Amino acid sequence: MRLNIRTLFLVLSTFIIICTVSLWSNCSNQTFDTFSKNIKPNYEPLVQNIKPIDCLINGNNIHVDCLLKNSTVYIPFSFLKIYFEVYGKIIETDENKKKFLWSHSYSKIYHQNGKYDSRGVFTNFQNYKVEERDRVKCVSASEGVPVSTQWNPHGYYYPTQIAQFGLSHYSKNLTLPSPKIRVLEDGQLNPLWNIPETSKIQIAFNAQVNSNVIDFFSTDKPISLKIDSKEEFFISFDVALSLSTSSSIVITIKDLKEQNEVWNLHYICSKTFIFAKGHNIYHGMNCGREFGWKKLTRNILIDLQKGLHVLKKTTTKMFRSKYKLCDFKLYGVGFLDNLTLSSSDHISQFYAAAHWFNKHQDKESGGWINPVTRKISPVIKPLKPGWLSAMGQGQAISLLSRAFHHSGGNEVYLNTAHTALKPFKIASKNGGVLSKFMDLHPWYDEYPTVPPIFILNGFMYSLIGLYDLFSLAPNGSKVSQEAYSLWKQGMTSLKNLLPLFDMGSRSAYDLRHVTLDIAPNIARWDYHATHINQLLLLSTLDNATVIQTTAKRWIGYMNGARASHN
Repeated sequence: MRLNIRTLFLVLSTFIIICTVSLWSNCSNQTFDTFSKNIKPNYEPLVQNIKPIDCLINGNNIHVDCLLKNSTVYIPFSFLKIYFEVYGKIIETDENKKKFLWSHSYSKIYHQNGKYDSRGVFTNFQNYKVEERDRVKCVSASEGVPVSTQWNPHGYYYPTQIAQFGLSHYSKNLTLPSPKIRVLEDGQLNPLWNIPETSKIQIAFNAQVNSNVIDFFSTDKPISLKIDSKEEFFISFDVALSLSTSSSIVITIKDLKEQNEVWNLHYICSKTFIFAKGHNIYHGMNCGREFGWKKLTRNILIDLQKGLHVLKKTTTKMFRSKYKLCDFKLYGVGFLDNLTLSSSDHISQFYAAAHWFNKHQDKESGGWINPVTRKISPVIKPLKPGWLSAMGQGQAISLLSRAFHHSGGNEVYLNTAHTALKPFKIASKNGGVLSKFMDLHPWYDEYPTVPPIFILNGFMYSLIGLYDLFSLAPNGSKVSQEAYSLWKQGMTSLKNLLPLFDMGSRSAYDLRHVTLDIAPNIARWDYHATHINQLLLLSTLDNATVIQTTAKRWIGYMNGARASHN
């Protein structure tokens, strides 16, 4: 009986095991079938049968740690990124899935919606933030335009950068919402002024500006106007400070997220662009009787950011939500008028740049000199301070043409733009910007080297400037006719020489490989994208096949296309 019970138990156990295995096998097959429907045929999980393998690149003793699976070698993207100059990043989709984005360039292509309009935005400059660039030392309190450190760390006025600053703000003024504006003082005493007993403030009529202004006098303590703003960080005012005292404007801004740190921005009479000490940042401006009234339009966050850079503190993006504008103080002796706060003031910054070009043009040459040495190539003599740039001239002309249009026809801007045409007719070796390829095709040099190297993007920017002037100047005028002649001449050269810039996988930055008999200077991807955007714009003005087909082919290069080979 015991044997029968034991036999029965073994039989039952065997039956249960067989059923369990059968059920498990069936479920496993169903699971695999379901999984296999969502993947490519013959795919096997990468984690199986993987072995490390050492990759030797081009036999140049470059070793990369790779992975081997069966006969397939997997190379790290971190190596491919540098080796082939490609880009990639992991992103999360809306479905919380991770994907890897691979691209040959982060630069953007801006297709034209119609014919380019000289009254509208300048190319894609509404996306530019010139003053935020690391190579901008600050925005000058004297001139209201950027101070560059691109080729000199001490800072100088770089015409091309100033033009880009003005054109970007003109374009932003057309594309962004109207600013919020709050008038704090307009020739009337604000009851919120805190005036010490030793100070004096009154309304006075000023003949120089023909309006009522605030006449202030403060010796030991400041006159203060409390401000409470977490949204408006553009402050604008007209001021005339006395040199005989330590006169200054001080604006206080509080950091709301860093233990309530308080920063003081001082606008003082000084020839130094910017300096800082402790929690005090000083922006220098020209003062005194010979300078008279000055209009200051300041982006407080930019002024703070540049000061933090001087102090070697973090200069990451300045988030408005992190700061609060608290106080506006008057020190010394002077006059104040038209004090306003706003969320932006693009048009004032545009006109600050236009005013700079009116004020600083060399009327004899018609140019705006670059006051720094520029080294282009070891085989070319450096450009000494005083050189002109066709790109700087062209972008300045684009800006001045828009100022003429926007101001309702102020001929000061038109006359300055007209004078700026002079260097386009003078050979680079004689101080102008004109050279000729093979003594045949006229070219406007961004850098007027001898011999010339024929830089493409600077040349096309100069063409856009010439087009802007002849299209916005009075129809049939001498200005329009001269600009049109130079434009037409340049466009003919562009169409003839454009194929020389095609390297089969990217464009060339210039033609030094032709004129200097050295290796090609391949354009960085952002310059390659600039070339494409310029061609797309110019193709709306001249529908020549070579412009259109070149732009299309170069767009293909950004997506990995290559010229065919034998």
